[in-house]
Amino acid sequence: MTDLSKMRAMAWQSKGTHQLPQLMELEPPVPGRGQVRVKVVSSGVNPADVRVVNGELVGRLLHANVSPLVVGYDFSGTVERLGEGVDDLKVGDEVFGFLSYSGSTRQGAFAELIAADRSAIARKPPNVSHEIAAAAATPALTALQSLRDLGRLGPSGRVLLIGAAGGVGSLAIGVAKRLGAKVVAVCSTYAADFVRGLGADEVVDRRRQNPLAIPGPFDVVFDAAAAHGYLACQHQLGPQGAYVTTLPSPGVFLGKLAALFSSRRCEFVAVKALRQDLELLATWLADGMSVPIDTRFPVREVRAGLNRLSKGEVRGRLSVQVDGGF
Repeated sequence: MTDLSKMRAMAWQSKGTHQLPQLMELEPPVPGRGQVRVKVVSSGVNPADVRVVNGELVGRLLHANVSPLVVGYDFSGTVERLGEGVDDLKVGDEVFGFLSYSGSTRQGAFAELIAADRSAIARKPPNVSHEIAAAAATPALTALQSLRDLGRLGPSGRVLLIGAAGGVGSLAIGVAKRLGAKVVAVCSTYAADFVRGLGADEVVDRRRQNPLAIPGPFDVVFDAAAAHGYLACQHQLGPQGAYVTTLPSPGVFLGKLAALFSSRRCEFVAVKALRQDLELLATWLADGMSVPIDTRFPVREVRAGLNRLSKGEVRGRLSVQVDGGF
């Protein structure tokens, strides 16, 4: 067991100032009961990081209001210290997962060490790299919980996937296929071949065809890009179909109200780091599920990663190298 008095992290002084992150030496987190301290090898950039750092309203719900601010939710690494009550892991075990998107998260994974709940991590398969495990964690579980749980998608179901080239969308193709569904994937011209290569059954270029004109019925319209809304998509749903989006908005609440008067549903996914879902994902990753990486950044250049995500036209995930990246 290592006892470190300081750790390195890329941190912002506060939210919403649009400043550059600085390399800082901080106190390492102490794992509480039921927690594990992980030495981070790899992380990833998510829209949540941008929203928190920029001080957006939604971002205020995703991270504690602390200074200095260290974000980064996905992680893969090695167990460095065990909290009280954790007896099924040992120091040196390789694990992955993601931190809670909530005000209870005080420090993220753009740092050498994190403390994570044992219930929110899984063992990393030995044939899967830390980069791939970290890159898959949040988007794959977002897709799984959207399609299986909120969408109630089963074998032979049909999914309209909007935003199929992005971080969540590119993983949702593989998730939907493993649930036995057919996928009609919507993306821009630049990503059509990329999305087709991920296994989509049909690819629609949104610049050539209006996604809202694609004929249904679909069991699930998964708007991974939060580009439309239930009211715009409801005509594409089957009688028991569900519209699921990744971003809360006034449109979601209007959609839920409208759905009360039909058998269709309007849902918003608030992804949760559940051990059983991460363990299922681990089996899929070990079996070769595709996790496309758009760009890699050392953690010292994480600001460039946030800028890359904000500019759009990302194909897959933005990976952050933490170990050796300072």
